[in-house]
Amino acid sequence: MTKVLFLLKQEPDKTAKTIIDVQKTLADVTVIDMRTDKDYDKIIGEAVSSDKIITW
Repeated sequence: MTKVLFLLKQEPDKTAKTIIDVQKTLADVTVIDMRTDKDYDKIIGEAVSSDKIITW
């Protein structure tokens, strides 16, 4: 299964939430809110192990 990482830099709007929800049915999705999650070791680890990274 494809692994997708969403890095949120702002509050996700309705479109972003819909895209994330659809992706969750198709892939293994991880969502990290960069505004509140500053664990950069975790973020880099997730980025390296992901097939796709989407920023919003």
